[in-house]
Amino acid sequence: MSIIQCDEDCIYQRDGYCSLEMPSAITNYTGDGCVHCIKVTPRVRPEVQTSEIPPHV
Repeated sequence: MSIIQCDEDCIYQRDGYCSLEMPSAITNYTGDGCVHCIKVTPRVRPEVQTSEIPPHV
């Protein structure tokens, strides 16, 4: 694990540090934050329509 502080909502962020094991060489850095950052997408449960729920017998 690297000792790089991180506060991004990223899959590699663990307890305030970057957990990316082997970051590769950066050749196209644009200055817009970490090039390895992959945002965490919240899991959204599909909503069940009340018409899809079978009536209780």
